[in-house]
Amino acid sequence: MANLRPLLAIVVVLTVGRTRLGVSQWYVGLEIAATRYGGSAHDTTNGHVAADGRPGDATAWSVRFGRNWQRYGIALRATYANPGLTLAGQGVSVSDKTAGKLIEAATMVSTRVGGIGPSGAVRAEVGPSLHLWDFGGEIRSRVGAIGAAVYEWPFAGRFTAALRLEGMLSRSWFDAADVPPEFERRATWRYGVSFGLRYRL
Repeated sequence: MANLRPLLAIVVVLTVGRTRLGVSQWYVGLEIAATRYGGSAHDTTNGHVAADGRPGDATAWSVRFGRNWQRYGIALRATYANPGLTLAGQGVSVSDKTAGKLIEAATMVSTRVGGIGPSGAVRAEVGPSLHLWDFGGEIRSRVGAIGAAVYEWPFAGRFTAALRLEGMLSRSWFDAADVPPEFERRATWRYGVSFGLRYRL
C-alpha cells in the first residue's frame, strides 16, 4: 500500500491540473464607459473664474482580450476617447473637445472575490496603464494605475456581460509649460462606469 501512495499522489495532481486547465477561458470583448476626470491643474491664487484645468468628461470605447481561470485572470485593453480640455470653477465649466484625444493601453490582473447568484462573479482588478493624450497636437504620455470592481454574468450562449466601476490615477497630464505660473499641477484622476460584452473563444 505504501508503494501506491506516490502513484496516487501523481494521479491526483494530474487530475487537478487538467480540471483547472479545463475551466480556463480565452475571450475577446468590447466595452463602453462613461468617464469623469479630476485634478491635473489648479489655480492656487483664485485669480481665475475657472480655477481648474483637466481632461473633460468623455465616452470611452475599449477592446479587451484576456484569459480567466477559475479564480485569477489577466487582460489587455486598448481604449479610445475624446476627453478634450475642460476649464471649471465657481459654477462655470467650458469644454473644448478639439484639444485632446486619448489612446490608452492597460494590462490588468484580476482575482475573484465573490459571487452574486448561482453564476455571477465579482472580481477585483488592478494594473498599470499608459495614456497618450493628444493635447493641441502634442502627445503627453503618462503612466498610471488602474483599479476596478467587476461584476460578470452569463449573457447569452458564449457571451458574458460585465459591469465595471473603475478608478485611475497618474501624475498631471499637463507639462510645466502648459499652464500659467499661478497654476499648480496635480495628479490626474478618473473614475468611470462601463458595460461590456465578452465572447468566449
